Amino acid sequence: MPYLDNTPPSSSSVKAPMMLVSPEKTAQYGEMLHPRAKKDPDTLLRSLILTAVVSMLVIVSLTGYGIYRVYEHYIIMNAEAEAISICEGLYQAEKGLLLSAGPNGKMHLAIEQTNLPLLDDHLRSFLRPFGIAKIKIYTPDHRIIYSTDTRIIGEVDSRNVRLKHALAGFSESELEDKDEVQDLADEQRFNVDVVETYIPVRDQYKNVIGCFEVYVDVTRYSQEIGSVVAWSVAIMGLVLLFVFGVSFILIRKGTNQLKKTQQVLEKLSITDSLTGILNQRHILVRAGAEYSKLLRSMEKDSANPFFLGFIMIDVDYFKTVNDTYGHLVGDSVLQAFADRIGNSLRDYDEVGRFGGEEFLVVLPNADLEQVGKAATRIWTAVRETPFTVDGAAIHVTASLGIACVTREDSDYTAALKRADDGLYKAKHSGRDRIASV
Repeated sequence: MPYLDNTPPSSSSVKAPMMLVSPEKTAQYGEMLHPRAKKDPDTLLRSLILTAVVSMLVIVSLTGYGIYRVYEHYIIMNAEAEAISICEGLYQAEKGLLLSAGPNGKMHLAIEQTNLPLLDDHLRSFLRPFGIAKIKIYTPDHRIIYSTDTRIIGEVDSRNVRLKHALAGFSESELEDKDEVQDLADEQRFNVDVVETYIPVRDQYKNVIGCFEVYVDVTRYSQEIGSVVAWSVAIMGLVLLFVFGVSFILIRKGTNQLKKTQQVLEKLSITDSLTGILNQRHILVRAGAEYSKLLRSMEKDSANPFFLGFIMIDVDYFKTVNDTYGHLVGDSVLQAFADRIGNSLRDYDEVGRFGGEEFLVVLPNADLEQVGKAATRIWTAVRETPFTVDGAAIHVTASLGIACVTREDSDYTAALKRADDGLYKAKHSGRDRIASV
């Protein structure tokens, strides 16, 4: 059995204070070694998928809206050109009924009441083949002197902005959805799409003497817009789905590779390259995490046992091994040494290489007796079976220092310092033993 010495170390056996990572630094290291989920490749891929879906919806929506607006503009421009052509023909054909000479001899728009029935008959016959739903004729003072809807003849539309623009010499058109329209056959039509066009009427001197308002029925063309937009959006959606699908496959491969690389880098950042166990930084992170867990359990129930143990281990006379067999053999011994420590522990205990030939074990939920038993298992596993390297049997022993966190400790480093002092006490007491202070 190992020598378990609980007496204070002599002044000659106490080394300089051990350099430890503070709990604050330990927390920072924990953040570095366990990045937040938002940096995970799978999270990035999900964000990319969400971005792609939103982008597709935005692109398809804007494309559909753009196609609708372009097609609508095309319908309006065609209807306006047709209305202008029709009104020019109508004006030339019906000048005799539309114009009267004023006192100054200038011609102006005026319709004799006795000529209204004849003009109405002529206009309806002239306009019927062109899909005109309604027509009005205005004088410069905004008065309606003719309309296929005879009820509004004589009314003044002084607030009509588009009429004002037309009387200023500018043609203007707009697509409108009319709930109800009385067509040239005096039939009521519902939900009719018309292009309402205002066309200036000019005399021989190019002066504006009135205005035509023409309703061109474009219901059939408006209905086609929905079909055109639906097909365009469907085709655009399929194209985008294909492009984003191919991109997703390629990016998925990249993120899988990135994830594998990240896992390798994370493992390298927390493990010792020689032994494959935790490195000094991360074993201290684990110690800090277990201590924080212990404090949280105490906050929930102060009666909970305050158990957290540490074992500091050092290979005895390791320099002799290196000098006798060489550094490669020494490295093999350290690897096998780490394996024996790990095989002597519980599944949830942690072991890390603290530096050189020194190791640290963190034992959650372990009192000093349990820590001592674990240390004994390690001590026995190391000393009783020689290390065989390249056919050579190398006998190795170890010195161990043990300690547990107490309720009086302000943080885990106090217990870690006691374990380190116990290790040096064991070494200065002859090595090959377990000690505590």
